[in-house]
Amino acid sequence: MKAIIVNPIRKKDTNANVLVKQFYQECMNETKIDSDQNHAFLKAIKDLGGWPLLEGPSWNDSSFDWIDWNVKARNLGLPIREFFSLTRVESSENDTVLQVSGTSLNLEIDLDKDKYNRAMKKIIEALGGTHFQESENEKVIEFLEKLKKFATKEQDAEVVGDMTDLADECPFVPWTKLLNSFSVNQTSFNESSEVALGKLKSYCKSLSKLINSTEPRTIANYYVWSIIDQSNKFLSRDIRDAYADIKNKNVARYKMCFAEADRRFKYVKETIYVRKKTPKIVKEQLKEMIELMKNVFIEHLKVCDWMDATTKLAAIEKTQLIESVIGGDPELYDVEYFDKILGVDGFKFTSDNMFEMSRQKRIRENQYFFKTLYGPIGENWPSFFKNAVQLNAFFVQALNIMILPAPILSSIFYDHRMPAFMNYGSIGRVIGHEIMHGFEKSGRKVILENDATKDWWTNATADNYDKKVQCVIDEYEKMPFRYRLNGTLTLDENISDFVGIDVAYETYLKYIKKYGAEKKIPGVPLTPEQIFWVQTGTFLCFRKLDDNVVDYEEADEHAIPQFRVQAGARQSKYFAKDFNCPEGSFMNPKTKCTVL
Repeated sequence: MKAIIVNPIRKKDTNANVLVKQFYQECMNETKIDSDQNHAFLKAIKDLGGWPLLEGPSWNDSSFDWIDWNVKARNLGLPIREFFSLTRVESSENDTVLQVSGTSLNLEIDLDKDKYNRAMKKIIEALGGTHFQESENEKVIEFLEKLKKFATKEQDAEVVGDMTDLADECPFVPWTKLLNSFSVNQTSFNESSEVALGKLKSYCKSLSKLINSTEPRTIANYYVWSIIDQSNKFLSRDIRDAYADIKNKNVARYKMCFAEADRRFKYVKETIYVRKKTPKIVKEQLKEMIELMKNVFIEHLKVCDWMDATTKLAAIEKTQLIESVIGGDPELYDVEYFDKILGVDGFKFTSDNMFEMSRQKRIRENQYFFKTLYGPIGENWPSFFKNAVQLNAFFVQALNIMILPAPILSSIFYDHRMPAFMNYGSIGRVIGHEIMHGFEKSGRKVILENDATKDWWTNATADNYDKKVQCVIDEYEKMPFRYRLNGTLTLDENISDFVGIDVAYETYLKYIKKYGAEKKIPGVPLTPEQIFWVQTGTFLCFRKLDDNVVDYEEADEHAIPQFRVQAGARQSKYFAKDFNCPEGSFMNPKTKCTVL
């Protein structure tokens, strides 16, 4: 996914991809950043109200107001460390609301006075200042130390109230006026506006006392320092080098630029990756595979000996209703919708100055935050991104949905250009495994088309199931491994492995019956069927366990990879046939454990 950000811009790139690439490329152009000589930064600071440390005695504190500076900084896109954190949280009505909490002052710099004075003196000189005063600079350090004492404390979980409750908790801030100024007409706040808040009284009492006892010059210096703290990477080399002396951690430029671009344009690389890995042909091929496998699974259900007739009918209905998400939700493929939910629809950089680009993106983020604040969760925050880039498949029991994220649809798992016997052996096994997860004990409840929920197992079926799967537990615990294994803990995963492999194999047989037999791979002395079995274990390759390990992953619900490779094949009559395993041999036991 790194290439999605660092590669050159192409004509076919989406607007979001162009933006993230532009941000990264300009961030990496240190020569261009240096040539600006910090003019963009100095203009922005002047618009904010100036910097006492830089301007010296000429800075006038008579018009300073910390709340006005907060508003100006937001509207100018300047990253000051505000005294309050504004975030979006979920409300009980499936909407999002504003949460107000105290700031968490997690600093990544060394506040040693000597180091800090040296660094800030160099920065002031780099900006053309001649009035640097150590005593004035040290007041900022003292202010930070006092703020840290109560700003880093964890706050209680949020409670939902309104603006009146917020005013009661923190009365020295004109909240309605402040938030309306922040929102720039995107959202209108009044006394009844819903707000989530922690217990702010103690924090606000300490903050009010600190602000009232601190001279305006110090607070103004703190604000501008906080801008430099977060923006020095976009300023000239002499400033970057000076600030590096007080940082607790320094990273390579390319890593920093990548992280910044990724953070500023969240989920862009993930979404483009999903689209790239799941073009139309992939989705169509996998949809067909899933439907074929569901039909084979239903054939197994019809002859299942541990389900009674009532349970079988419900199980067949459940199988027919299984839905699948391939790659990601449909929203991920809608370019206009994607740009909208991430707040970059119609957004363009109007400057190629790195500091200006950073400001423009912050202004846009602030506008989008308040514009979408009180809307439905689904339209505001794309939670579906989280699963779309995981290297794993999922079965969501409550929704009867199988999810195949994009990363599992590549490499050894799947390639639409590979022979079907390879795809059925790898991704087919995974699909069969996930389908079976819908039929374990934890999947007894199913949501049907009318949204009704019902338990489709009868008591008799549940009892029969427990007896039927005992052989799976026994099989795992008697395997000739030197580790102590827990067959009960891994039961559901082992059952899904056993059933999934046979369902994948039988579906492949139906596939070649429909489309014709496939040719052998030139130079490989294995039949297509034999390669199917090789594929079932390829993605389970693992490093040999340490010889000192006795209890294997006691909290892991998956069996050890060696068992997962061997056991499913060992219990299948098809493996023995394809490799001519003698009856009674290790890979062809006379009595097999068949669950479905």
